[in-house]
Order: sequence, then structure tokens, then C-alpha cells
Amino acid sequence: MIRDAHEVNTTTKPNGFELARLRAALPEYFDNDGGFMLDRLQETLRAGDVSLDREGYELKFLGKSYAKYLTSVTTETVVVPDLEHNAEEANAASENLYIVGDNLDALKHLLGSYAGQAKCIYIDPPYNTGSDGFVYDDDFGFTAEQLIEKLGLGEDEARRIIELRGKSSHSAWLTFMYPRLQLAKELLAADGVIFISIDDNEQANLRALCDEVFGEQNFVASFAWRTDGNLDNQAIVKINHEYVHMYAKSAPDMYIAGVKDPNLSDDSKLFNGEIRNSVVKNGPKNPVSEIVLEPGFPASFNEGVIPARSDKFPNYDVDLVVSDGKLTNRATARTGWANGTLLRNFITGGYVPVVDSKGQETIFELTHTGAIDNVKVRRSDQQHILTVLMNLGTVETAGNALAEMGCPFPYPKPVPLIKYLASFAPKDALVLDFFSGSGTTAHAVMQLNSEDAGTRRHISIQWPEKVAANSQAAKAGFESIDQLGRLRIKSVAEQFRKQTIADTDYGFRLFRLERPSEKTLDELLVFNPDMTDELLSGNYVSKFAFNGTPGSDVALATWLVQDGFGLTAEVQEVRLDEYRLQFCGDSAYVIEPGLTSEDVLQLVSRLEHGELDLTRLVVFGYSVTFSVMHELKKNLASLKSGRAVSVIERF
Repeated sequence: MIRDAHEVNTTTKPNGFELARLRAALPEYFDNDGGFMLDRLQETLRAGDVSLDREGYELKFLGKSYAKYLTSVTTETVVVPDLEHNAEEANAASENLYIVGDNLDALKHLLGSYAGQAKCIYIDPPYNTGSDGFVYDDDFGFTAEQLIEKLGLGEDEARRIIELRGKSSHSAWLTFMYPRLQLAKELLAADGVIFISIDDNEQANLRALCDEVFGEQNFVASFAWRTDGNLDNQAIVKINHEYVHMYAKSAPDMYIAGVKDPNLSDDSKLFNGEIRNSVVKNGPKNPVSEIVLEPGFPASFNEGVIPARSDKFPNYDVDLVVSDGKLTNRATARTGWANGTLLRNFITGGYVPVVDSKGQETIFELTHTGAIDNVKVRRSDQQHILTVLMNLGTVETAGNALAEMGCPFPYPKPVPLIKYLASFAPKDALVLDFFSGSGTTAHAVMQLNSEDAGTRRHISIQWPEKVAANSQAAKAGFESIDQLGRLRIKSVAEQFRKQTIADTDYGFRLFRLERPSEKTLDELLVFNPDMTDELLSGNYVSKFAFNGTPGSDVALATWLVQDGFGLTAEVQEVRLDEYRLQFCGDSAYVIEPGLTSEDVLQLVSRLEHGELDLTRLVVFGYSVTFSVMHELKKNLASLKSGRAVSVIERF
């Protein structure tokens, strides 16, 4: 656990995160010794006519190498469940999460179980305005000399990086954001999107940073949110907008639901069930050509004759005779065509509806004027999204609503704005906000679910930042922002329960991230797992107890999310001889001390008789004696049933 993470971090390289992604994506280009076969990759690229041009744009800033290192190191925090909160009826079965702690650590924990699952991420990071309180405060824990050794930096650069802490420069802000966005990208689903609110202070830098992290080709839009507010204030130029940058994990695979701009009038043609347009389109890009209309071509009228003509497009070489809503004779039409290829496919396919490039079913009809119309059935999930966001609430109205709720918070984002952005994702989406603040994203998700019977889940992450002294929040009795956010979520959930009959998950599981003390770390590091049973003493599990939560529950929660079971998994328990073994899925966990030889025999018997279906036994190495560990490994390696159960020691 902590010792394992600490030992891994002693050898972590600044590009470790990027290398791990490269190995996962391109394993065939690494040899058995871990070397990268660049020549083989270059041959593959050349064969596909991919340019190997060395020219290009790169974002550089002081602290970038350290930001990459922060991305790569393993978190040395543990996940502490709030047992009392999580046992409450509203929360016990909830799939929603609220994590109190540094979002950099939280994102790393979540990657163990939620990588590739977030359909929508919204964040409202510090704007670095100079007055919003942002200072770079990630814990360095290194001297300049250590940075020189770990990152290969020069002495001057290493010292300047150390000095970034406590600063609010552009470089400090980029160093803060870089690792968080890299990790967020890994949490995004293949068809997922991320929205990031920002203003003019850092929007250009954010755009450049996101181009590097997500790829320029995955930029979707930069929305301008009209903030309105007090427009009577005197100013040379009154700024009444902020930005929301939108990126996709993969633009070609991006999913956007049938979202329409909320300012559309009810009589907009976008709400019509079908789209009707003429196929006549003359111009340099649409030269006149011929298409033969065969008998049976559909008409929008029942009976009639359209005379042959050469003075009006489409030209017809013969009279067109329509009976029973169909053309009865063969005719040649001449014009410049829109959707000409689609029309030809419609004719050769026997007038069966064809599908256009937008996925819309399309037919063609001859009208009584002689025009030919294409008629498209509008998809129910068709989008109409504008990059200027208007009438989606203001900071002022959002702040007033929170104050009335008893949760005063400065400059909150309005629920309508976040609800609109979250509606881009499917109804069963996992929505993540790792700068949760007052909890607007969770509020918006619950409101969406209550309105459309969705099953969206939300994960909120918030650092336990102290509220400003003498602020309205402080006067209301709040000590930290996470307290305020959690109360807001609870209050809103209670309102929705009373106002709607929707069967919606209004609860949330609560977890806190804690870092063991230096004393605990020292004790863990000096422990020798090969010592004799007589030398093994003390309950190391208790060293991970925090806030009234036993160390065994802390270790289990930390490992469950690490092993892919998430933070809401159902854990079962089986009694061996005397020891109570916890298991989830195919993994069992030995955390508390007390496992005996008799318990090992019981475990082996249950495995051989099929009473337990396990492939892994995870053991807290501090809790099992050397001799019992030896018995475990020996017996589970030679089960009579041939079943393979691996024993994994963690420290």
C-alpha cells in the first residue's frame, strides 16, 4: 500500500506516465528488455505515408518537467470511507461519490476502477485572476538537489521550480493543471467529452495545454457563456462573457445526445419531424448533369401531368405522367444536383429510403410544380448547438439561490449552465467534477435525472479548503468548502425527493483521502517481511485508522478501487476456522492479523470443493507471520483441483 507506493516512486521517471500509455497502446514496438524499437515504428509510419516532419509547436513553461513527474508518481494517500455517512439509508446503495482531498491524488485512485468510464467531465478550476486566491500549492517534498537528480535539471531551473510553490504565475497555473488534465483524459470514456470553464486570464494557455493533452484534432468548441450580471458598471470595455472549452477523448467517436439550444423558439423548424428541400442546386460546384427518373418514382401528388420543359430547372425531355402518386413513364431530368449521389442510390435501390451522411432516412419526391424534393426524417437525437451560451443563469442568481439554501458561496456556476452541458452525455453517464466547489455539477445531474428519469451518476472531488474568514460561509458555520458542497447536495436531494416521484439515486458515498504520518512511513519502511515470527509484533493495520474509521476498512477501500472494484462494491465475508475472510468478485483480502495454519487449511478446502471461486488472495504483509505466509503460498500453488490462486503481498 503506502510502502509499495513509496518504493515505486523512488525510481519513477518524469515520463513514466507517458511511457506506460505508450507500452499499453503499442506493445509490439517494445522488446523484451523494455527498449523501444523506433526503427520498426518509423517503417510502419512510412508505409502508411505518415509524415515524420520534425517541425511543430510545443507548449513550454517553467515546471513542465515537474508536472510530468507529478503525473507519473503513485499516490501515497489512502482512501478513508465515512462509515457512518455511508450506512445511512439514502447513501448505503448509492453509486454517487464525494471525495474530500487533493484532486491529484483522487484522480490517481479513481484510475484503478474508473479509467475510460466518465462520459462527461466538467471542471471550474481556479481562473488565476490574481484575486481568486489561487496559488500553486502542490506538495513538492524535494530539495533542488533532489530535483536535479530526479528530473535531470540544471541547478538554476530546479531552484526556480521550487520557488513556484506559493506563486500565481502562468507557469505555476500550468504546472498545477497539467497533471490533473493528463489523468482526467485517462478517466474519459472513448466517446466522452470534457468541459472546462475559464476566463481571459488563462483561456489561451488552457487552449494550448488542452491541445497538447487531448490533441488538437479533439478540440470540439470554445463556448462563450454570456454572464450578463451588472452591465451598468462603468468600464472602457465591459466583459460579460466567460469561456467553456470542450474537448473529446476522440472526436470521431464522440457521443453527443440530441441537444438543442435552449433559446430555440417552440415554432422552430428544427422541431419539425421532417426536413424538405429541393435537390436543384446550380453553380460551379454543381454542374448540370442528367439523371433518369424511372417509372414508379414517388410523387407528392396523386394524379397529373408535368409538361416537358427546357426553360426551367429541372429540364425534362418528355411529359411526366403521374398516377396513384407515382411516375408512370421514363424521363430524363437535367439540372445541377444537391444530393445527386443519394438520389441515384434511391432510384437504383427501388425507391427504398436511403440514409444520408447524418444518419437521416431520406426519400425523394416529384412535386406538382416539377421540382424534385428530398425529404429527410429528422433524427430524434439530432443536435442544434450554438457556441454562444445565453440565458443559462448567472453567477448572481446562482449565488442568491445558494444563500437562500443556507449555503453561501462566492461566484458559483448556475445550475442551468451545467445542466445543459451535462445533457450532452447519455442518460446513464458517469459525470465527474474534480473542482466540485459548491456542488453545482452534482445538483445539475440530480435535476436532470429527476426530469428525464436518467440514471446518471456523479463523482465530486473537493479539497477541504478553509472558507475565508468573515465570509458569509464562515458566518453560516462552515469551516471548509467541502462541508458546504455536501450540505448543498443533501438539501437539493431532499427537495427533489419531495417534489418528484422519480426513482433516482439522491445519495452519495463519502470518502476522505489521508496521508499517513512520516513516523508511520518510517515504521513501514523498516519492517522486514522475512523476519521470524518471534520478531513480528504490533498491529500495523491500526496505523491506517483515520477519523474513527478502522485501518482494515481504510486498507480495503484503498485496495478495492486499486483492483478495479470501485468504491461502491459489495464486499462479502466468509468464516474459515476462526478468521473472517473478506472477498469481492474473484479477489479475497487478508488485512487484519490473526490468520492461522488452521485457517489456511480451511481456505484450501473451500477452494478445492468449489465453495469459494477466487483467482487472487491479497495479503497485508504486516499482518501475517512468515510461517503462515509460507503455508499460504505453498498450498495455493498446488491445489488438487488445478485451480490457480495467486498470492499478492502488499505493504
